[in-house]
Amino acid sequence: MKRITGHITEKNKKWYAVINLYDTDGKRHEKWKSLNLEVTKGNKREAQHRLNELLTQYNTEDLYKSELMTHADRERNRIANMPINQYLQEWLEQHKANISASTYKGYKLMIESRMIPFFKKYGNIKVKELTGDEINEYYCAIRNDGLKGTTAQRHHALLHLAFKSAVKRRIILCNPVEQADRPKSKQYIGSYYNSEELKNLLDKTENDPLHIVIYLTAFYGLRRSEVIGLKWSAIDFTSKTISIKHKVVQDKNTVQGMDVMKTKSSYRTLPLIPQVEAKLLEEKSKQEEMKKVMRRAYNKKYEEYICVDALGELIKPNYVTGHFKVLLKENNMRIIRFHDLRHSCASLLLAQGVPMKMIQDWLGHSDMGTTANIYSHIDSESKKASANAIGKALSANEI
Repeated sequence: MKRITGHITEKNKKWYAVINLYDTDGKRHEKWKSLNLEVTKGNKREAQHRLNELLTQYNTEDLYKSELMTHADRERNRIANMPINQYLQEWLEQHKANISASTYKGYKLMIESRMIPFFKKYGNIKVKELTGDEINEYYCAIRNDGLKGTTAQRHHALLHLAFKSAVKRRIILCNPVEQADRPKSKQYIGSYYNSEELKNLLDKTENDPLHIVIYLTAFYGLRRSEVIGLKWSAIDFTSKTISIKHKVVQDKNTVQGMDVMKTKSSYRTLPLIPQVEAKLLEEKSKQEEMKKVMRRAYNKKYEEYICVDALGELIKPNYVTGHFKVLLKENNMRIIRFHDLRHSCASLLLAQGVPMKMIQDWLGHSDMGTTANIYSHIDSESKKASANAIGKALSANEI
């Protein structure tokens, strides 16, 4: 910290002290303070004496601290002394513009239902006081309440993001979440259909409203929101491509279409498979026919979307999940989740020897690690290659 200096000056026939203060960036700011002394003959020495007393206070006491602070300094100090509960709520509102509506609601629920009640037990612990110990206790509490490891990891991700922001803004020196132990979870191994089961599913659902949804998902391994969000404009019948760039999500009874995808990698353009092209042309023809037959009863609000029912209504995401289970039961097929069609697509690609990197691009995963973690247990071809390689190596050594 630089030593505080100053000088006296006259203004309106009064003596003033001009103090040189420096903010945290080293920039000098002048602070004028009245010395309560008229400019008369012989009192300049007294003015200098009062200035010296002020400088002593500034250099030895906390008098100058509030005056040294810039607006940013005061804001950082305010947040550092803010209770955790208040900080998380304020951070979420500021971060709202950077996340999807569904993610915002999920974060809000975690903060209000779990984090606020927990941290209140600590007497509104401040941001600058939080350590990894309290965060570990929080993880322990939510696991004791029955939350699974993957859910606890979502809480960890939220807290890490919130306090990463505090570090970036120089409110705190380090992220306390990095001092805590990331919750562990058991790796989920999804069910999946083999090629025969998948062909059987496509055959048996030929006349079901969900058929086009299942068909597209089976071939491209799409997420539920992605397949429902497919528009006719995403299909280029000339260039033979299909673009994944729009999704449809549902929150209770509210259905919303949006161009903001899960990750940057979710935006992808893939080749239009001949069988899929034929199926899409068939579907387009059916929809045009239904428009003629149903006339005013046909809902043209969603005619830009591919996945609509016989009356032109958009097929809702929640309907897909529920009706898919009914379909499997009615056709005496092994029960899997709708999302497991995505796993089925990946497993068939792996069985055909498609490299993991290409599967990552096909599915729209943000990084290779995600693909490998989910599907390494069914990567039979690479295991066979490894078995052949070690077999040849050891056989050669024996000769």
